[in-house]
Amino acid sequence: MKKIALISLVALSITGCSTILNGKTQSISVDSNVKGAEVMINQVVVGQTPFVGQAPRTQAPQITVRKDGYETKTIVAETAFEPVFWGNIIFGGFFGSTTDNSTGAMYKYAPAAFNVELKPAEKK
Repeated sequence: MKKIALISLVALSITGCSTILNGKTQSISVDSNVKGAEVMINQVVVGQTPFVGQAPRTQAPQITVRKDGYETKTIVAETAFEPVFWGNIIFGGFFGSTTDNSTGAMYKYAPAAFNVELKPAEKK
């Protein structure tokens, strides 16, 4: 019984609480004044506007919206620390917090809805 308790304690201390409870992704929405514009997160295409789906949790993620005939717009999304992360520092210590940091689970999009205005590209 003591061995099982010890193994459980070690497992909990080396895993990130935020990673376990919230996962590595978060639901976000991205829309624009131009429907069908391509949406990229950290240079990976994830869909078209209006986009609702999962996005990787990272610090300062870049959201790019583009469509032919319009200027490409990139924004750096605001993030905040996931509240569960603070509990992990207290209970999980160094190993758990580094897990949450490496997976990005310590961050959350704040806000999680984005409306990007695209401007027509200038004719040359």
